[in-house]
Amino acid sequence: MADRRAAAAVPALLFVVLTGLVAARFGPLVRLDAAVSGLARRFTPAHPAWRGTMSAITHTGDTPVLLSLAALALIVLLLRQDLTGVAFLLLTVTSASAVRIGVMLLIHRPRPVDRLTATSGFSYPSGHTTSSAIAAGIVIVIGWTLLTSRRSRIALAVVAGTWAALVGVSRVALLAHWPSDVVGGWLLACAATAAAAHAVWGSRVRATVAPPG
Repeated sequence: MADRRAAAAVPALLFVVLTGLVAARFGPLVRLDAAVSGLARRFTPAHPAWRGTMSAITHTGDTPVLLSLAALALIVLLLRQDLTGVAFLLLTVTSASAVRIGVMLLIHRPRPVDRLTATSGFSYPSGHTTSSAIAAGIVIVIGWTLLTSRRSRIALAVVAGTWAALVGVSRVALLAHWPSDVVGGWLLACAATAAAAHAVWGSRVRATVAPPG
């Protein structure tokens, strides 16, 4: 039980700290963001294959794609009558979205200039990064409850996690976001996924082990 709480508390705390640094325009963070973004600005346009790959990856994190995947997952869970999975999915998505939008409007951080892909809204935290990481987290957690083989569980986690990581990298490579926007999205997704899993399955465990009253 303590491990589950820590899994949510640690990324949540790091997200709060990072958000404070971004809001305060913390000098070392601003310079690091600018340096990495500058490298991307020089490298990506000069390498068409890299730019094409990053563009293809970033579009897998577009809203229509992820909404379609979420709808499909919801249908599968409903057909399986897995109401616990449904609750986990809805809680994760709604909580992460509410926090991300609230922080984005509060911080209203501008994006890098000379962007290489279409963007909208403010920069922090990255929407594509948060949403893809949330999707990966949901797939991993629900898949973990459905798969019985340790090898298949690990393979699922590696594939889903790698995809989510690459979406985040693509946002920096295409100058859609600063690196700290992407890190913030990853932290928020980890915190929301772990907190929702603890809220749904943790309460279920407590109900199972509670002595009769």
